[in-house]
Amino acid sequence: MPGVEESRKRAERRWGVRLEVDLPVRLAMAEGRTTSARMRNASVSGALIECATEFPVFTPLRVEIQPFDRSREPVQLTARVVRAEHPWLGVEWREFEPQPIAELLEQML
Repeated sequence: MPGVEESRKRAERRWGVRLEVDLPVRLAMAEGRTTSARMRNASVSGALIECATEFPVFTPLRVEIQPFDRSREPVQLTARVVRAEHPWLGVEWREFEPQPIAELLEQML
């Protein structure tokens, strides 16, 4: 896991408050492959995801988050890998402050 000082340096470049989470997610690549992972923290600009699969930086992904209320559809966000330090992926949402992630984070506050 990234060190505290390294995390502080990166935090200076982030938009929005990053909240600690522990959410199951499914990552989908452009060619149709999918893999399970865990989102460990999130903000309106991106997230830290723990994943057994390695991804190169700039890989485009679709991140599917299962909502707390299982009767709702999963949240799907497009993202790209901006940091890859196996098993950690730093992803940036392709849309700034996507409404589904803003609503999810609001529920967690």
